[in-house]
Amino acid sequence: MYRTWPQRPLTAHQHPNIISPLATFRAADLSTGTCTNVDNVAVLPTTSVVDFRQYWQELRSCSDSRHTDRAVCLTLARLLSAALSLHELGSPTPRLVPRCVIMTVLLTGESYPLLRPSSRDPSGADNSETIVDDVAELVAIMLQLNISDCGNGMHRRKSDTSLRRSNSVEVALAISPESSYSRCLQHVVRYLCQKDGSLWDAGLRQALQLLQFTLWGPSEEEAQIIAVSDSCDAALHVWLSVTRCRLLAELAVTEGAATASQNGLELAERATFLSLATENSLLEVTKLLFT
Repeated sequence: MYRTWPQRPLTAHQHPNIISPLATFRAADLSTGTCTNVDNVAVLPTTSVVDFRQYWQELRSCSDSRHTDRAVCLTLARLLSAALSLHELGSPTPRLVPRCVIMTVLLTGESYPLLRPSSRDPSGADNSETIVDDVAELVAIMLQLNISDCGNGMHRRKSDTSLRRSNSVEVALAISPESSYSRCLQHVVRYLCQKDGSLWDAGLRQALQLLQFTLWGPSEEEAQIIAVSDSCDAALHVWLSVTRCRLLAELAVTEGAATASQNGLELAERATFLSLATENSLLEVTKLLFT
């Protein structure tokens, strides 16, 4: 049982990427394939739990870089969303470090990160500074970066070592911008390193918007054209209307066909993004990424 939650416990409907601190299991439950009587806990016999570092080492060794870079963006978006949810609930400021994250993997290959609530000493280090290092470390582990100052520039190779604060900026430099997803990760790390003020109120939300835009917004080519267009608002309005109609068409077909190409959680995340997006919010992120 986790005992790091001094305030309100989570319910099953609050966030899918947070482990309930009240979760307990009995051996008999593990063979039933049913849910326990504890909120936010489901016993799934076909799900395996993998150490965070181990999962990303294995994924990068057997997957192409573009697929993996997208998985990194999706995982980081889910973890930032989970951390912001905990923050909004008034919990102790969560840490986004490997020991607080586990990867759950289904037999279908779908994977989900789960964030364990953790507490910080409010009299300790500046939380807004620490979160930058936390995010940089997660990105470096997922991309399997090794940050070393060796005189001839940064080198990219596999490593399990933790990052020091001085290496947060160097993480962005070490990312190879080979895809729209890796370029987004560069923007996220750089933005958090440069952000002044409270990262929890603005910085992490903006970083999350960058990730969501890259995952479910206009393609990079579309966004670049929109960014330099004289009628950005009109172009984004058209894109948003057409994309919402396509999503409704997907949801109108039979359930099996609708979710055949992607898992249910990502479909819900994309629907939430499109329902909340506005021309102004999309334009803000477009300019930040491409101008």
